[in-house]
Amino acid sequence: LSLEDLMAQLSTAQETKTTARLSERNVVELVSKLKEKGLVGAEEDNALLHTVTGREYITEKRLREEVQSQVDRLGGRGGVGGLPP
Repeated sequence: LSLEDLMAQLSTAQETKTTARLSERNVVELVSKLKEKGLVGAEEDNALLHTVTGREYITEKRLREEVQSQVDRLGGRGGVGGLPP
């Protein structure tokens, strides 16, 4: 399965009404297992990183884009403290 296929499946699953919900802990375990098996975040520029809180994930590519966007917005100068959390 490609990343696009997985994203489409996730979107479909999120739109489906259900009475069963996964706990935050279950989701973290699921993502960790997918990473272990190399099914998610295995691509070199698409490594999956967790945030400081550990409650969200972001790809390395997206992180680079967000940092570049903030640096551009600040005119090429700014401290790390000026970046959004």
